Amino acid sequence: MARKSIDALSEAEMDRRIAKYEARPTAEQKAGGANRGTAWFVLIFGLIGAFASLQILLAEKALLKNPDQILQCDFNPIVGCSQWIGQWQNELFFGISNALIGLAFFAGVSALGLVLLSGGKFGRWLWQAWAAVHSLGMVWVFWFGYQSFVVENKLCPWCFLIWLINLALFAVVWMRSLQAGHWGVRATDTGRVLVRNRWWVLGALYLALVIFVVLWFWDSWYLVF
Repeated sequence: MARKSIDALSEAEMDRRIAKYEARPTAEQKAGGANRGTAWFVLIFGLIGAFASLQILLAEKALLKNPDQILQCDFNPIVGCSQWIGQWQNELFFGISNALIGLAFFAGVSALGLVLLSGGKFGRWLWQAWAAVHSLGMVWVFWFGYQSFVVENKLCPWCFLIWLINLALFAVVWMRSLQAGHWGVRATDTGRVLVRNRWWVLGALYLALVIFVVLWFWDSWYLVF
């Protein structure tokens, strides 16, 4: 009996490992939950995004108090915060600071991560809405990136960090929602492939962005040092 139990446990453990390797969605994921790794990822990245948004708000407050102040995030003529504060690009929606909207957004993302971490489950519609919101966030990232690189030729460091955070969350939320079948059974296989290669996907996206930044400012780096 003991030998049979050990064999059964071994088979069960082997099945679990194979399922994990193949990125098969678990019953919890299909029901709207997430594994602890995903939950921690969402929570931590949401908190980092909220922290970056808060730093921009504090920089705005400091500059409003003293317009001549040199901010800690002003590193050189290319990379800095102050050149964006008060500009229309920084108050795109109803004159509200982008950072304030970002703080509220990432606070909400952190809350979602905390719920998932505690074992909570979301309906399919919420996963879809969540993925759609991050897609809109990526539209904003591309728009603000255009303003930064093409129009102003200057880069806000905290904004750049927020871009990286939203890019990671966009990728992970889409991957996991596809994998769990929240976009239909046919999309599950696509989600599984993406989840299995998630670190390669994120690494490639980050590397491409870093290379783009380096090449774009290639003729201006002498101003940095």
